Amino acid sequence: MSKVAFITGANGISGGAILEYLVSHTTEQEWRKIIVTSRSPFQTRVQDSRVQFIALDFTKSPTELVPLMNELCKETTHAYFTSYVHDDDFKNLAIANTSLFSNFLTALATVAPGLENVTLQTGGKNYGVHLQPVPTPARETDPRHAQNEGNFYHVQEDFLIAQQKLGSWTWNVIRPQAIIGATQKPNGMNLALTIALYFLICKELGVEAIMPTNQIFWEGLDDLSYAPIIADLTIFVSTRAECSNEAFNVSNGDVFRWKEMWPKVAKYFGAKASSDPVFKKPVPVIGTVQQEISLVDWHQDKEQVWFDICTRMGVPQAKLTFSYGTWQFQDWVFRRSWNVTLSIDKARKFGWTAKIDDYDCLVECFKQFEADGLIPSTKA
Repeated sequence: MSKVAFITGANGISGGAILEYLVSHTTEQEWRKIIVTSRSPFQTRVQDSRVQFIALDFTKSPTELVPLMNELCKETTHAYFTSYVHDDDFKNLAIANTSLFSNFLTALATVAPGLENVTLQTGGKNYGVHLQPVPTPARETDPRHAQNEGNFYHVQEDFLIAQQKLGSWTWNVIRPQAIIGATQKPNGMNLALTIALYFLICKELGVEAIMPTNQIFWEGLDDLSYAPIIADLTIFVSTRAECSNEAFNVSNGDVFRWKEMWPKVAKYFGAKASSDPVFKKPVPVIGTVQQEISLVDWHQDKEQVWFDICTRMGVPQAKLTFSYGTWQFQDWVFRRSWNVTLSIDKARKFGWTAKIDDYDCLVECFKQFEADGLIPSTKA
């Protein structure tokens, strides 16, 4: 019997990528319906008669959600939860997201008797990478750190496992970090778009695009998780019995150092960036945070520069993109004096083989921004 997908957060980077994957890689005989939801009006690049949209707000209680979901979602066999409410304050972040998943899952389990799998996407914060240096590469078997107690990813995962024991379906958890992808809606954590804005503005001003980081992060190993790669693993594990009830890290299968990546990306945009910059601040103590410059401070007086670029390049609609920059989030990433990568050995052992070069995934993403009119074309 063909499957029915239910994707939450469909306007987001990961949810949109799962939708695009199913549309591009599956047939109606395999997946007869693809239900997507978001709180805001739905926007997508894909066209497929299988796609059906329902507006849902998972801050509402299960009692409120069930009547809204009952008719369209009752045939769901595979659910993919990628909804996320961003807040730069970690305490507020936890409060905002803890109930989202429990409301969703409680309502879905009520209305979908044929449910086969629920896949929850969490991320690197599962390992405490946002708080302190952790063992790297991080592995799915790593214990939870005491300093990471109360992390809403843990609360969501524990609830998922507990609820699965009451039903006949299976679960999976997908853990990416540094997600790279293109969406037509604002996103609370958008590394690729934020650095694209930074490089293009630095080019316009004729100044060097200094990486707003420190010596340790600049020299350390890092990795990325490209949204289409995340989608590939998500569908892979959620439809294979041997992968049932397992958590999986996901990355591109590549690693890099920012000291090599940053100048390459600068060159793509025609900006200047040294591979051997002179840091004015001393090397930080590992476990502390430090930046040469703050993007939050830097961007304060750059909006008009961006507007001028968009006007001159003939993409006035891209002026709005400046407000999509996630400056505070990117400061948090770049100011860390520690690097963490994710081991994907477990996924490989289960037979998953997808991979992409980290630089190539950034370029693909930048080209999609250009195609969507979010930034000017670098070829213009």
